Amino acid sequence: MQHLFHFLFVAFFAATSLLLTACGGDKKKDPAPTTGMVNGQISPANAVTTVTATSGGTPATTATATPNASGVYAFAALAPGTYTLSYTPAAGFATPAPQTVTVAAGETVTAAPVTVTASVPGGSGSGFAYTVGGAPATATLVSANVLAGSLVLQGSSSSRTVSISLDQVPTGPRTYSFGGVGSTSEITVMEAVGSNFAEWNTTLAAGSGYVTITAVSANPRRVWGTFTAVAQPRGTGTTGTRTLTSGTFSNLSF
Repeated sequence: MQHLFHFLFVAFFAATSLLLTACGGDKKKDPAPTTGMVNGQISPANAVTTVTATSGGTPATTATATPNASGVYAFAALAPGTYTLSYTPAAGFATPAPQTVTVAAGETVTAAPVTVTASVPGGSGSGFAYTVGGAPATATLVSANVLAGSLVLQGSSSSRTVSISLDQVPTGPRTYSFGGVGSTSEITVMEAVGSNFAEWNTTLAAGSGYVTITAVSANPRRVWGTFTAVAQPRGTGTTGTRTLTSGTFSNLSF
């Protein structure tokens, strides 16, 4: 009987081993990865429209990626090798310097973050000019200041001051719209009338206008742009409207 139990145990062990071996032999290994990934970050998020990865091989191959609303871009499947990343800037921004990354199969490479600066127009002088009621006017004293989180641009002459208040300090090209009660950005016109000043403003009913920031530099902080406005009279004794067209400001430090 003891020999029978021994025989049965050996037979069971052998059968189990064969079964496990057979099951193990049916498993399929995942294929080794053949491509790698590259990702990166653009700041400001809207400063670059396209990122291009160009391989260093011969012939060179290219792939493109579009940054999302947060400025993040990614290449999901690049063959191993060295790539040059180049950047196509959005309007109003300078072209960032390219950078080089090395891709390995099965790995993800994070490229160095890219900070994009605004393209700066030529010229060094500050200016603030516009047409009012069909007559060209140029301010003799100009300024730009950040006050309580708003950017205030101002152009003054002996008889008139035009103030532009933007509810947010711009970091790049953008447009601000004005008009009507409740507007948080505004254009105000102050004119000397005798010994007093009369005021017109875009926040009043039927007021309207816009400011387009065309460029902003970061260091030093300077701003360029255009504007127009239809400002309504504010205060007793002020009548008519003040219509500003062809407004421009340039190289204002803030």
